[in-house]
Amino acid sequence: MATKTQKTNTALEKKARAAVSELDKLGKPITNANVREQIGPCSFRDLTPIVKAIKAEREARAKAESAVPDMPEEVAELTTALWEAAFRAADEAAAVSRRAHAEEVAELRKNLDEWETDVGTVEDELAAMTARAQGAEAATAELEDQVANLRMVIAGLEGRLLGRQEAARAAAKADKNAETNLEDACQMPLFDDPAGEEGLPLAEDGGDAMHEDLGRVNEDDGDLDDEAA
Repeated sequence: MATKTQKTNTALEKKARAAVSELDKLGKPITNANVREQIGPCSFRDLTPIVKAIKAEREARAKAESAVPDMPEEVAELTTALWEAAFRAADEAAAVSRRAHAEEVAELRKNLDEWETDVGTVEDELAAMTARAQGAEAATAELEDQVANLRMVIAGLEGRLLGRQEAARAAAKADKNAETNLEDACQMPLFDDPAGEEGLPLAEDGGDAMHEDLGRVNEDDGDLDDEAA
């Protein structure tokens, strides 16, 4: 019974392999259904492990064919020597480039230090100028306050001066009116009779004393006018 089953499985495996080859030619995928379609009616229970084994063999063979073989020792030694020579040449060129870059970086750092120093100097000068400007603003504000106070004082003095001038003008005007009245009074005859009948006798100086009094009054008025001016 076992021998018959083995023969059956062997025959089924041959048919399955032939079906797989045919499917490769047709460009169809290797599946249980496609293999069964090629070989005819059979049990999936018997066919499935056979198809699975065939697919595993094909995958292993494909990997073996695509795998890179180990490098021969002679080729490996030559490759190592070439690699070392190429690395040294590249490292030497890179060393020159690194030195050039290092010098450039050092120069840039030096310039950066100088720029930072210049910036610090400018900042100090700016701070000093700002302080001077603030001091000037404070001094200007103080001077403006002083000017405002002086203007108030001047305005007060001008007001007082105007008041005094008005008072002087009023006094001068009053004195002039008094002088006019006095002159009018002096020109009026005190007596109808020049000989002094029925009245007081005339002064011996003929009115000179009266004129002297009027002269003094005029001088006083002139002084008031000068003071008012």
